[in-house]
Amino acid sequence: MKATGIVLAGGASRRMGRDKATLDLGGRTLLEHAAGALSKVCDELIIAAADRAPQRLQNLSPVWVPDSPGAVGPLAGLAAGLAVASHPVAVVVACDMPFLNGGLLRHLASSVVDCDAAVPVAGIPQPLHAAYSRDCLPTLQSVLRLGGRSMRDLLSRLRVRYVAESRCLELDPEGLSSFNMNTTDDYRFADTHWARRHDAVAAA
Repeated sequence: MKATGIVLAGGASRRMGRDKATLDLGGRTLLEHAAGALSKVCDELIIAAADRAPQRLQNLSPVWVPDSPGAVGPLAGLAAGLAVASHPVAVVVACDMPFLNGGLLRHLASSVVDCDAAVPVAGIPQPLHAAYSRDCLPTLQSVLRLGGRSMRDLLSRLRVRYVAESRCLELDPEGLSSFNMNTTDDYRFADTHWARRHDAVAAA
C-alpha cells in the first residue's frame, strides 16, 4: 500500500541489558522481523536508527536516518522518520515487536482519515505500534523543542483515532501484535512462542 513504514531502532535497551535490535529470534534479528513485517505492508521502509550504523538486512533496502542532534527517544526517531517519508501516512513500530500482524497494520494505515494518528488499544494505547499522518510533523517538532520526551506528550496535541481492543483482536486473534520485549523474561516468552508457532506450521 502507499504508506511509509518506520521502524524505531534507537532504544537504549537498559532493562534488557543488551541491544534488543540484534537479539536473535528464529534465525533473524528482532530488527529484521519488524522491518520484514512492515515491508509486506508498506512500499517504503525507513529505519530510524538514532546513532546506529546502517547494516544489511536480508532482502530489504531500507532508508536509514539518524536522530536530529540533541534529540533522543521515540519522539526523536518518529520525527526523523516522518521528515523523510515519501507518503502521507506512516506506520510506525518499535524494533522489539516480533509478532506484528499485517492485517492490523493495514487497518491502522487506512484509519488515518480526518485525524493525525490511529493508535490501537491493547490494555492501554500503543503509540509505538500505530499510524501517523506526515502532517503531524510540525506538532511533533514543537513538542521536541519544548522538551517533550514521551509519546503521551505528542498524543495530547494530536487528533487521535483509537482503535478499540475488540477490533484489534478481530484482526489479530493472538493479541500479540503489540507485544514488545523489555526484559529477559519477555525474550524467553517470545522464543518459546516462536518455536511453538513454527512447530505448528511445520506439522500442518
